Amino acid sequence: MGDFCLQCNEMNRSQKFARFLQLLEEASESVMYYDEIVSTVKQIQNIESLMIPIKFNPDQVFDERKHLVDAVAKTYLRKVTDDVQHLIPVEVVADGNCLYNSILLLMNNSMITTSELRVRTVIELVVNGAYYTRMYSQFIGLLDIAIKAICKNYTYSELYEIAALCNILRCNIRSIYPRIDFREDMEILNNSFRPTSPIIANCSITIFWSHVLNEIDVRAQNNMTWSPNHFVPLMSPPAYGDSDNISHQSVSKIVTPEKRTSKNNAPIQIRIPEFQSSPSRRRRSEHSNNTGFVQSAATDAIRETQIGIHEQRQSAIEQQINTNQENLVNETAEHRRIRLEKQKQRDQSNRSNETNEKRKIRLENQNQRTKSNRLHEKREECQSRLEKQKQRDQSNRLNEKSEERQSRLKKKNKESEAKQIELKQLVDKSTSNTLNIQQQNFSAQLNETEPKALWDTHDMHDFTNNEDITTKKQSSISSLWPESISRNLKEDCLQKFLQKMSMAALSEATCAVCNVRTQTQKLKKLPVAKIPHIDLLKVPDALKDFIKTSQTSAVQYADEHIGISENESVIQMTRPTQSSL
Repeated sequence: MGDFCLQCNEMNRSQKFARFLQLLEEASESVMYYDEIVSTVKQIQNIESLMIPIKFNPDQVFDERKHLVDAVAKTYLRKVTDDVQHLIPVEVVADGNCLYNSILLLMNNSMITTSELRVRTVIELVVNGAYYTRMYSQFIGLLDIAIKAICKNYTYSELYEIAALCNILRCNIRSIYPRIDFREDMEILNNSFRPTSPIIANCSITIFWSHVLNEIDVRAQNNMTWSPNHFVPLMSPPAYGDSDNISHQSVSKIVTPEKRTSKNNAPIQIRIPEFQSSPSRRRRSEHSNNTGFVQSAATDAIRETQIGIHEQRQSAIEQQINTNQENLVNETAEHRRIRLEKQKQRDQSNRSNETNEKRKIRLENQNQRTKSNRLHEKREECQSRLEKQKQRDQSNRLNEKSEERQSRLKKKNKESEAKQIELKQLVDKSTSNTLNIQQQNFSAQLNETEPKALWDTHDMHDFTNNEDITTKKQSSISSLWPESISRNLKEDCLQKFLQKMSMAALSEATCAVCNVRTQTQKLKKLPVAKIPHIDLLKVPDALKDFIKTSQTSAVQYADEHIGISENESVIQMTRPTQSSL
């Protein structure tokens, strides 16, 4: 049992469910909307006093004192099967809750509200989400997006809600869709929905897909296409009793007056019929005229109200779409990553539960949508799509694991092998065609030269040579083409080449200990303080003394040599002067 605070405890049933719907709507506006909706549903389920099943005993017969005929829906009812055309479409308020208003009109229970039915629908779809996804997602779309829309009040309903209401009301619901603008899911929309086992249905109702406007106005507003935006219930016409018919017959029996005249001088009587209706019938006709006028005026007023409500609902939907887009733009990278992961998990679970036939249908529909989008896309859109696809492929290859890479390469090798086999078959076929043509030409030439070849041995020798040449040509033509090098081998060779010829592999450095140049990859970088036995690398004092003495001796030797060379130059300079004297 759930506990209420003092303020909530003072609320009545309708106010509590209105508050629940408000909480669900707030949850649907968050970034992680599906998780928030599931959490809110669990909290509502804890209130067992409000989760008692609804007792649904619908009114199936049209009562002109309580109900009004929907004139627009009646025109659409002509485009359905014959077995339901005798039913009467009843007018309900078209405020987005028209499906729930139809249920309330049939239920005739003032305690139940549209908010309660909408909240119970959300709970049913969340609890049994796997079943509804498996049965209807390929026709309607993703369940979580539909649940997000259902959480908002005055939102147009779809097939998910009809299927969920079967379990909520414990009844069979027959869906009637007018045959206008053929749709692929027309057979699904024109179907009878039953509650899931172990629930047993105790009644059946009929719901009709309609529109608040006539077909011409709808096509004028929606680019010559028609789609429903309204639900109405279909009820059986009233059955009049036999006593009423008997009273009408008794009242209508009135004595016919007679008139006396003469024919051929003989008096005869002529019966003069007098047509007279009963007072009750006159009163009924006058009443029907008055009620018809009032009903038409009320219908026009309601239709104007419905059009205004429809426009308000459309503006609210557009505003909600803009709000969702702003939320998506303003969400952080972490929230976006979490949302996409959740969405990916839901998609994977939905696809794992679907059958092969449903998977085939989904893939075919996806291929058709992709082909149609690519046919109608512009050149710039095509280029941007290809660039995005290229970026996605590159990122996927960078992030893929070794197993994924191997499987991708195997798949690619299989595709290349299949293409090679197909190419080989084409080459063989063309080769065989060429051989057949050559054989036909050769046989024609042989038939022309056969008389001469019988008498001329030289021509026979030429014929033999030609036959050998033809055989060689056939053998050369029939030889197989060399197979191309596989892409996997090319990539491996290129990878090895890059590894061996890269700058990192070819760079060299000098060893700090032995002063030898070697490859950088083979060197090990160590701090000077951590070099083992660093004392052995120090220069001995004897070597230092030897270096000093050798340097001083070299300097002295250089000085002496320079002085001798200077003296020799002086002597050479004095000799030519003496000779000149």
